[in-house]
Amino acid sequence: MFLADYQAELEYCLAQAGRLLGGAALPVWLEWEMEVPLKKLLKLEARRGLGREPPLLWLERSKRGHSLAVGMERYRWETQQGAVRIVKVSVPLRVRAISDFWAVRSSDYRRFYRLLRREIRARQEQGPPVVTDEKRQRLWENTIGFLRRGSAEMARYGVAPRRGVLLLGEPGNGKTMACRWLAAQARRSGLEWKSISAEMYEDARIDRRVPALFQLSSPGIVLFDDFDTALLDPQTHDDDQKHATFLAELDGLEQKTGIVYLFTSNAALRELDPAIRRPGRIDVIVQFTKPDAKLRRRLIAERWHPELLAGVDVETVVHQTDGLSFAEIEELKKLLVIRHVETGRWDWPGARAALGQRNQDHRGSGPIGFHRRPNGKTNRTAHPVLR
Repeated sequence: MFLADYQAELEYCLAQAGRLLGGAALPVWLEWEMEVPLKKLLKLEARRGLGREPPLLWLERSKRGHSLAVGMERYRWETQQGAVRIVKVSVPLRVRAISDFWAVRSSDYRRFYRLLRREIRARQEQGPPVVTDEKRQRLWENTIGFLRRGSAEMARYGVAPRRGVLLLGEPGNGKTMACRWLAAQARRSGLEWKSISAEMYEDARIDRRVPALFQLSSPGIVLFDDFDTALLDPQTHDDDQKHATFLAELDGLEQKTGIVYLFTSNAALRELDPAIRRPGRIDVIVQFTKPDAKLRRRLIAERWHPELLAGVDVETVVHQTDGLSFAEIEELKKLLVIRHVETGRWDWPGARAALGQRNQDHRGSGPIGFHRRPNGKTNRTAHPVLR
């Protein structure tokens, strides 16, 4: 590839993007971890081809069903400072001299940059999870601390600086809270962070792009969120091929260094495949159980609005939420606010009754999480947390 080819393709694509934006455009390349949350804030307005031809779509098995292969998509980003329009440019894979990129109007370029930096800072301002100090320290030492302090020293003695950490527990007990905090800590420390969902893994498996999911360009953390396909014992699970593929990539022919693989799962410890639990794959397992009174009190004191705290008896709330998960307590908070909007008062008994009624309505939907089918296989069903 010659520099002239690169310049010609970029100029052509920018001219096409400028027509869709209604003015001269400048290119912007966004790292993957920045692009994913940004797209959640955008509203698709238009889709065009790169010339007179229509846009070319990938038809895929993902929830969305399709994605843009070749062409342009114009998005609108509504912000407090007004709307900004940006265009995603996707170029043909086999003939391109440039990679896919974003384009923004020259007149919006500085504003777009400031808005994007503000969004990044907001996402990085994630408070610590509501866990014991011992558990929080253990999480940090085996992820951020391991990458910052241990990698170079381990490599010096011929030990692969790689770690596998599994966060285990029923839904709603703080695993997601902990991962958000670790993501913020990683970015503040200059470490890479990549989040992989089961849907993204399946799409990559279909497209034969699975190896890329396990790789980082610099030291960092790869999160496999709710990744039970790879973790469950294949003797009681149907996805043997997916399971084998995952283990093969996790080990890999090329030694992966400077990486922490972080997993979350709602499965019980006994359901995990012994192969995934061996040292070198999963080195540390951190259990997330339902919060005790001390943690419930912390959650309420730290995460509830001062007006709400003034309107209820905190000790009564702590006592009457015994046995509930963090998610259920947050649901109670939402019900409290809804009733306050409707009645103008903080009705704790009414919120409890509303939660009980909601759970009663759901009780006929089947068990939570994993259960045994008659053939002995494990089946996972989606179900809200019940009380």
